[in-house]
Amino acid sequence: MTFLFIDHYDSFSYNLTNWFVAKGIDLKILSYKDIHNLTDLREFEAIIFSPGPGHPCEYIGSIELYKKIPANIPFLGVCLGHQIFLLAEGGKIEQMSRIPIHGRQVEIIDPLKSLHFKKNSPNGTVVLYNSLGCKSSDPVFTKNVVSLAEENGFSLMAEHKLHRRFGVQFHPESFASPGGETFLNAFLGTVKC
Repeated sequence: MTFLFIDHYDSFSYNLTNWFVAKGIDLKILSYKDIHNLTDLREFEAIIFSPGPGHPCEYIGSIELYKKIPANIPFLGVCLGHQIFLLAEGGKIEQMSRIPIHGRQVEIIDPLKSLHFKKNSPNGTVVLYNSLGCKSSDPVFTKNVVSLAEENGFSLMAEHKLHRRFGVQFHPESFASPGGETFLNAFLGTVKC
């Protein structure tokens, strides 16, 4: 099983890639700067967009790549990747707080039931490292995307209504996210469908 991992140069990328490799996944890791070298996305069983610095609108190549993902290939966006997912689907990304939220743990309790996960949506304690997000009241959530969980009016976990595409504003791969592994395992479960 081969996944494509687009690296947006974040220190958390290593934790995320190591998690998937430990699960026996063959990862093709590609810098967001080298996206133009991709020829056929159909060779991958899943595509993952990493966290990263800055605003998602700065990553035009990643947005364009997201729009080219075939409907049958699962997608996961983490933090910046989540924001790229929502921006590409028509959402607005804005400041969540006047100061960055770094290392703050939040509890996801009773999220909406996922349309794609075989069991209920994952829950538990997760950690935030960000200052940008998409409001749960954004019109994107009345169109193609469902917000499964929120914190202070911003979406923490979202999925596409039709395709196996997911985004999380939190860092499921962090040691400070004991509930994060349930989400990553649930994502893997959608790939094997």
